Amino acid sequence: MKNNLRLLTLISMMIALSYLLMFMEFPIPALFPPYLKIDPSDIPALFVGLFIGPIPAVIIEFMKNVLHGLFSPKDPNFSGEIANFFFGIGFILPVSLFAWMLRHKFKTWTNTKFMIRFLPAFAVGTIVATFVMALVNYYFAFPLYGMNGHAVKIAGIISVTPFNLFKGTLITIAAYALYSPLKKLFIRYFK
Repeated sequence: MKNNLRLLTLISMMIALSYLLMFMEFPIPALFPPYLKIDPSDIPALFVGLFIGPIPAVIIEFMKNVLHGLFSPKDPNFSGEIANFFFGIGFILPVSLFAWMLRHKFKTWTNTKFMIRFLPAFAVGTIVATFVMALVNYYFAFPLYGMNGHAVKIAGIISVTPFNLFKGTLITIAAYALYSPLKKLFIRYFK
């Protein structure tokens, strides 16, 4: 019962943190168009996925986007929230499933090679998220913006793909930078 309450509290706190981090979005004008913005809101769900499992991470991704869509919508069609959700799921699921398999194989998080083994998982997560976003953009997001022609959609995907690869790389770098301090916290409360 105590661990269930801790888990529920952790998920709630990570939803709130992810929602707040969505407001820290910023464009990278030298590289990408100004409507493509990066925010660090996927990082809390990523760490919950790494240390707890994929299902709580999906819940966090879903709820932060629902909250953002309800309380601070920028698009009347919620295309930004939908795109953010699918990118997060595409990135976090492969990484958290890989973490779950490693945790069950090695029975520990303290293995010094644990994060080194994650590099392929982060690469796969970035590629899967980029592929998922190509599908979401082609079939959902671009038509919402009136981009209905096949050639226009393909051009849009080609222009957005480097951004998705860049975002996945930034999340990977942030995860590696934050892993050691957060590992101790998660081990202390959820071991």
